[in-house]
Amino acid sequence: MKCSYFLILTFFLSAGCLCAQKVNAPIIKLTGDPALKNGNVSFTLLDKKTGELVAAHNPNLSLIPASSLKLLTCTYGLEVLRGDFRFKTQLEITGYVDANGILKGDLILHGFGDPTLGSEMTEGSSTIDQVLNSLVDAVIKAGIRSIDGYIYGDGSYFSNEGIYDSWLWNDIGNYYAAGIYGLNIYDNLYKLKFKQSMQGSSPDIATVYPNVPGLKFASEVLSAGPKSGDNAFIYGGPMQFNCKVRGSIPSGKGTFEIKGSMPDPPKVATWLLYEKLKEMKISSKGMKSSLSDPLPDGKRTVLKTHYSLPLENIVQQTLLKSINLNAEAILRYCGAKSLPNATIESAIKGFEAFLQQESDNATGFFLADGSGLSTLNSIPSYGFAKILRKNFQEKSISSILEASLPIAGISGTMKNYLINSPAKGKIRAKTGSMNRVRSFSGLLTGASGKEYVFTLIINNYSCSSVQIKSKVETFFDGLFKAS
Repeated sequence: MKCSYFLILTFFLSAGCLCAQKVNAPIIKLTGDPALKNGNVSFTLLDKKTGELVAAHNPNLSLIPASSLKLLTCTYGLEVLRGDFRFKTQLEITGYVDANGILKGDLILHGFGDPTLGSEMTEGSSTIDQVLNSLVDAVIKAGIRSIDGYIYGDGSYFSNEGIYDSWLWNDIGNYYAAGIYGLNIYDNLYKLKFKQSMQGSSPDIATVYPNVPGLKFASEVLSAGPKSGDNAFIYGGPMQFNCKVRGSIPSGKGTFEIKGSMPDPPKVATWLLYEKLKEMKISSKGMKSSLSDPLPDGKRTVLKTHYSLPLENIVQQTLLKSINLNAEAILRYCGAKSLPNATIESAIKGFEAFLQQESDNATGFFLADGSGLSTLNSIPSYGFAKILRKNFQEKSISSILEASLPIAGISGTMKNYLINSPAKGKIRAKTGSMNRVRSFSGLLTGASGKEYVFTLIINNYSCSSVQIKSKVETFFDGLFKAS
């Protein structure tokens, strides 16, 4: 019997505690569902105020969390960097500017990991045009009329790995799996527009924005039904400029947009600056990128420093919109803070050490990235919930996290959950979703008004996405009423 593996711990600390029989019911119903016969569930419910374990099912079983991992990554960033931290990007020169306005040296766009430079996904960030205009203005104010050397893109603050080895091949060419570098631009994505055509035909590529030098496509995309949606995937990785596009887009008479990941973001950022300077009649020898060219030697002088939004704002949008790139930047910056050019491996080790400490040495944290995109991530619900509960006690972090969590029936990735339930608005959670994986971690305010911290991770269910959503809603509805 499935229930022979069931573990429930209930504490009767006051009249306000959960009734064991009531809280057992939704947990038993979920874990005993036939769709989970070959699956696994790890669930932990903690009293937010006292930290006491109220209820649990397989609390120490490590399962794939998917994107709910971002909640721990952002907590890590807030703990190490603080909410008022801002990423920076510097415009630098080597050499000097002579009396004729000639820079006898090189111009360098030096990134320090800002994932929001020219971003559309993180609202409130400076646009590409605003960033480029401010950089060109700084060049002009420095009296530079031409550049005797090159324009460099320096992304060396992070190692040049970009993506993670465990990310799936059918993900890494697409925007949500864009690599993170020391120098980033426009969410490290490009927009590929197709001219829609009749069903069964092959639509032509219309435009690519922004311009990525050398990027080429071999398209096998077909036009499907007019309501078929986006089923097209781009295949390509870092430094791969010949990409293949497969799948289908809706038929029609307009244009249809999909988004891919830039193969060399430092190069694209540098190219955009190079082109903008050319428009202003400021010439140079050309452009180079730190991913493919050695950086210039010599002392550098900073012409301008561009700052991102505060980390507090970035975290809020990262959790509400589940932005992978931002989460990876936070993880990598925490690693590079003590060791610039740190590798992915060292950044992950630092993250794991943080989680061990914050969870009072709980075991079972197996990490492979910071966004949850990797299927090699594995975390127990008990350790996850313990870390959250601890950080919900720290006012400077708690206020940011609580404001950032999607709200059931109202916002973010929880917007379509519990819309017609009395639990609407009473559950705040970062969700995680991938094939046969669903996870939820955050805060529950019960019917009694009491607050709890919880983590629910489900792996390998056998039903459809619609069906697992319904089962999870029934579970949360029952849990809310029982509290």
